[in-house]
Amino acid sequence: MEDVIKVGLIGCGNVGGGVVKILLENAENIALRAGCRIELAKVVVRNMDKQRPYEVAGYLLGTDALALVNDPSIDVIVETIGGENPARELIMTALRNGKHVVTANKEVIAKHGSEFLQIAREHGVNLYYEAAVAGGIPIIHGLKNSLAANNISKIVGIMNGTTNYILTKMYQEGAEFATVLAEAQKLGFAEADPSDDIEGDDVAYKLSILAGIAFNSSFKYEDIYFEGIEGISAREIEVARKLGFVIKLVAIGQAHADGRVELRVHPVMMDEWHPLAGVNNVFNAVFIEGSYVGQTMFYGPGAGMCPTASAVVGDVMDIAMHRKLGVSHPSIHTNFQKKEVVPIGEIQSEYYFRLSVTDKPGVLAAIAHACGEAMVSIKSVEQKQSKGEAAEVIIITHTVRESAMQKALAAIRKLDTVSAVHALIRVGL
Repeated sequence: MEDVIKVGLIGCGNVGGGVVKILLENAENIALRAGCRIELAKVVVRNMDKQRPYEVAGYLLGTDALALVNDPSIDVIVETIGGENPARELIMTALRNGKHVVTANKEVIAKHGSEFLQIAREHGVNLYYEAAVAGGIPIIHGLKNSLAANNISKIVGIMNGTTNYILTKMYQEGAEFATVLAEAQKLGFAEADPSDDIEGDDVAYKLSILAGIAFNSSFKYEDIYFEGIEGISAREIEVARKLGFVIKLVAIGQAHADGRVELRVHPVMMDEWHPLAGVNNVFNAVFIEGSYVGQTMFYGPGAGMCPTASAVVGDVMDIAMHRKLGVSHPSIHTNFQKKEVVPIGEIQSEYYFRLSVTDKPGVLAAIAHACGEAMVSIKSVEQKQSKGEAAEVIIITHTVRESAMQKALAAIRKLDTVSAVHALIRVGL
């Protein structure tokens, strides 16, 4: 009898539609490479009448997700609906029913991944989530397999296409944030509610997943410091360019000698020669430092129907190949070490900040005094004449603690001669 893997798909939106497209259009090659036929047995959707990115034959469609995960004839559940609920319950039920699960859902993995892996191990199945981070880039496979012999010391990634598109357009055109965001929404690069993207939540989910693999631990999404790009203006982009920097929203994971791990997401002014500085538009990249490989970078499309679906189908094929060999995939191991996240106040960086001040004697001295009292050493300062009695002051510090920098800014904001603190951006990687 022909060996067949039966797949049940939950959700047929952008990513789900891509999964259908690949499984149906490339069935012959997939079967040759996987060693068995992968059959799309059922697709569950909320609305049967909705137009989809890739049309599905009516006999495949259904609306009962719970019935699908309880169907004994289904071998693999693919979840592409996103969000925490009902995805969490559906994934747990599928795993407890002895089904492998493949998901593109970064939020549910970031919040419940450890729980899922434990259930999977108890029931002899597995959870795959390559598509949950950086779309079509095989970064999870790279960390789990190709780089497994390394002790990873640092991960730095551009992992959100929406924010990278916005910052790229602002850099290239000198446009303001709100203008480019509206354009991104019109083109479909940003959601109608872009909060998760522009405020940094999306990247924090992804960092928690990658950091767990890279640093052999389990990190709570809530313990990761993150901020978004709403405060980045065209003026900050302009100043960065003149200083030889590019502003990117990055995720940073770094191992400390004391066993703790630094995890943070925020805009960074990086040198324009850094490999990540040239990652533009909706592309993603992850830069990794390992004990034996040295420095390496994974680059590619971080989202989109077919790139993300390609990663999903790749995971399904991995399940098929391992089942054919009669072995269990090693990613069900849950031997995590307990590691603490370094509080954001303890991280060290250079900082850029820009102020609007009253142009009169003693202003710079007062700012320098506030910095000195907080143990913040100033690397460079530039004052530009503006309109009337107002002036602009641009300051870059030496490497200092975040807590010291925040203390200095709090004092600076209280100065009568300072009318606004426009931005605080960390400098360098």
